[in-house]
Amino acid sequence: MARKKYHTVLIMPSTPGKRIIRFSLPSFCWPIFYIVVGAIVFWAGVGTWSFYNHHQITQRSQWLEKENQLAKTQLEDEKQKVKFLSQRLNIIREKSVFIQNFLGLKPQGKAKGKIGQGGVEVSPQAFSLPSNAPSEVNPEPVTLIQSAQPPYFSRQVVGQLDNDLHRIIVTLQERQEKMECIPSISPVDPQKSWISSVYGTRVSPFTGKKQFHTGIDIAGWKGTPIMAPAKGKVTSVRKWGSMGLMVKIKHDSTYQTVYGHLLKAAVKRGQRIKRGEVIGYMGNSGRSTGYHLHYEVRKSGKRINPFFHMMDWDKNSTLMASSEG
Repeated sequence: MARKKYHTVLIMPSTPGKRIIRFSLPSFCWPIFYIVVGAIVFWAGVGTWSFYNHHQITQRSQWLEKENQLAKTQLEDEKQKVKFLSQRLNIIREKSVFIQNFLGLKPQGKAKGKIGQGGVEVSPQAFSLPSNAPSEVNPEPVTLIQSAQPPYFSRQVVGQLDNDLHRIIVTLQERQEKMECIPSISPVDPQKSWISSVYGTRVSPFTGKKQFHTGIDIAGWKGTPIMAPAKGKVTSVRKWGSMGLMVKIKHDSTYQTVYGHLLKAAVKRGQRIKRGEVIGYMGNSGRSTGYHLHYEVRKSGKRINPFFHMMDWDKNSTLMASSEG
């Protein structure tokens, strides 16, 4: 009978005196041994790779979870911002309607008759996540923020509001331009003057008879500054009979003012002036009993009571000026 062959493996310790480890296997067992060792190494590698991959997936999941929480927080902030902007937009639209009504403007476009009627409301369902949404993290949380854009802030709504506000601004500018040309303040500082003769029927200081006085006489000290009550253009600076040195100002196609008995003028014919600008100084030129200003306001060529265009004058303390003549 043939004798079996053996292969012996010796493990020599590096430290002298230690026992040498020896084991022997029959030759036919070594292939099995190699297969077993190879299988162990293979499955160890597979296990290591699986563990590493699981670790990476866990980290990715945690990162995505944080991103999702951040997206939810940003989404909630966006909801609050949209709600606030919606409320502010509604307030602006209501004010726009009020101002348009005040100015006599009519709404235009498709929003006619609808602007300012109620507010734009935010539906919570438009921003909430589905109740049956899976617990897994959304791999692209940014899309949540993108979906929060308010669809009702359309170009048509914003464009209509912008158009309404533009019309309001233009109308206000036109009204302001017109108001700047309407006499509205006293040509003499009320604190430095007094009314010596009113507009209307009076007893003439020269003849003693009743006559119609076409303006208001404002008395004061010699050289008191005379101011323009509105912006306009100087049309005349000259001496004219009983009016003495006289200045005329055309404010617009409707209003004209006249200033008589001046000491001297501070403007020239054709000069553009603004409200409050000094145009001359109080004097006693022409037919006059003392230093004063004869002030006239003409509307569409007709003389009217100047006192109603002197808003800075205390009407309660100036009873003598209430005559309408």
